[in-house]
Amino acid sequence: MATLSSAQYVARALAWLVAAVTMLNALYFVLRVSSPVIQADAWYFLDVFLRKAINGGLSLGDFFIKRVGADHAQPLFKLEMLLEWRYFDLDFVVGAVIGVIAAAACAVIFYRISVAERHQDRGDIARCLAWASICAVLFSLNGTGATWTWPLVALENVTTLIILVFMLVVWHAHRSKRYLALAMATLLLGITCDDSALVAVIAVVFALLLAQLCDPAQRHPSTWKILAVIGVCMVFVRIGYAYAPIFGGQRSTPISSNWGPLLDRFRENGWWKWIVLPLVIPVSYQIPLRFTQAEIWMVLQIIIATLLLVAHFLFWRKAFRSKYNLAIFVAISLMVVSYGWVAGIILGRVATFGNDYVNQPRYILLYAGHLIALLLMWAEPPQATLQPSKWRYVMGIWVPASACLILLLVQIPLSIDAWHKQPYQWAYDALMARQIDQIVRDPSQVTDCLPEEHSICNLAPGKRLQLIQLLSVNRLNIFSPQVQRRHHYLPPLSPIPAESMNTQAQ
Repeated sequence: MATLSSAQYVARALAWLVAAVTMLNALYFVLRVSSPVIQADAWYFLDVFLRKAINGGLSLGDFFIKRVGADHAQPLFKLEMLLEWRYFDLDFVVGAVIGVIAAAACAVIFYRISVAERHQDRGDIARCLAWASICAVLFSLNGTGATWTWPLVALENVTTLIILVFMLVVWHAHRSKRYLALAMATLLLGITCDDSALVAVIAVVFALLLAQLCDPAQRHPSTWKILAVIGVCMVFVRIGYAYAPIFGGQRSTPISSNWGPLLDRFRENGWWKWIVLPLVIPVSYQIPLRFTQAEIWMVLQIIIATLLLVAHFLFWRKAFRSKYNLAIFVAISLMVVSYGWVAGIILGRVATFGNDYVNQPRYILLYAGHLIALLLMWAEPPQATLQPSKWRYVMGIWVPASACLILLLVQIPLSIDAWHKQPYQWAYDALMARQIDQIVRDPSQVTDCLPEEHSICNLAPGKRLQLIQLLSVNRLNIFSPQVQRRHHYLPPLSPIPAESMNTQAQ
């Protein structure tokens, strides 16, 4: 192994400093600002899953229950909710903390992939800069911290972590020709990640076949064994999911029925958002500087999107010309996963809700995959033996390095904007808690229900009272003295008297 120079040691130290600062900033933000209040899909999980655990009737199949239609079973989220109930009185901030830990695990894996090995080249400083930028993306408070204020969104980092581990195991199986770990990783992926597992499998198979096509050194006759193991395991899992229990939701329609509405959305001249916003949003969801005018920000978005499209072209150009290693394999797999997630949002959501639906801050985490893939690919220097021309050196090194520095610097105003949200988030969480309490005491409150509480307000009165009583009687979430002490801004709600509940039920 090559000995690191003093400049490389400094680069690694600075990269770790960036990683530590961004991670601690995200963790402290989660502890201070993330919402502990039950909301949105958590009400469904409380009804069909946690209620059974509280009453002692939980079974393995309940981890895979889902609604009719375009819904996901999300067994990992249910397991995390079980942990919150048993040890934290259903404090949903715990889920956001787990999301930060999962993002940190992803950061460590990316470090091992790209930086940790002492490569026999002078690209170590570029790798450190790329990894620091990856950490900035993973722990960003972009979108006023939208990834972290809603714990169920932060938990998507766990899905990303499992997909990343699956990629590593596939590459290990490709190199070592051992398949037991591959079978276990595929089963874990398929069972825990539901539909995202299908996207990940397609991406990894594509990357593996592309490596065979473009790099003769990766052509092994045993590749079919990898494909067979993955295929058999996924078929086994999908057969199991076919028997998953279904409860609630709307009438299921085939995904092919969305093509007509999607074509109508395309004709509305908002199709450009399908391309521009997924590219730009993970860089900065909102105007990063308060004094920047909206018109200037729109121009900047177009410039950023154009530059990123060029970067995607260069990414695939390099993918077809490189000698493959783990970093390039993971980069290609991540890029295809990112494409798959964007396609799923467009086909499954935009077709129904309109072109503006791609502009959701909760999708920042899903869109960010393409940035990480670009950074991983750039950090791997070309294998050309000839000295590159001055123009190629500038375009291949200094322009991406400058983009990384800008990406790091823009985290400062994004973080400041997110921290400014703290008092407003506290006030909003307190308002949600009071409204949940008032729904029982005064059923007329459902007419002015907050958006995050539509899931409970839209239920039948009997079901609504049943779920809130479940929280009240068991001193969970907003009715828990421990949760109220941990989050002092929540109102000191007391359990609702049983007489009041019975009166409302009648």
